[in-house]
Amino acid sequence: MGSWIELDAYYPPGALTPAAAFLVALGHLAGATSAYAHAEAGELAAFWPRGLRGIAPDHDLIARVEHYLSSVPLDAFLTEACARLNTAQRYCLWLNLLDAGLRHTACPEELPYFTALLAGLGAPPEWVARHRLLLDQKNNLAIFPQ
Repeated sequence: MGSWIELDAYYPPGALTPAAAFLVALGHLAGATSAYAHAEAGELAAFWPRGLRGIAPDHDLIARVEHYLSSVPLDAFLTEACARLNTAQRYCLWLNLLDAGLRHTACPEELPYFTALLAGLGAPPEWVARHRLLLDQKNNLAIFPQ
């Protein structure tokens, strides 16, 4: 009988995992320098996904995110994240960054790290433009008159 561990990737302690890369990128977009909104209360920052979205905020993941947000320069993070993420993970992250940026402002390019994050994670400008149109439409609830 095989072992479940054969199905899991091994990431050394402190190394970037795909889930940590996702959260660190969202953290940078939010301008966060910590995984916590209030560390003393154990309250996670607002950029953490809430509910059942597949990323459980366990101690190991929180520690990795905390390390990368507080100690690893953005350029070094982007280089490592590009090497760590597969194509599906990149697409998911690009869409989440774009959606989060559009939730903050109608012009997310004005956010300090928005353009650097998408470019640094390899998002082609034409891909961003195409999906931005779709997300703009998704977020435009004014098209539903009452």
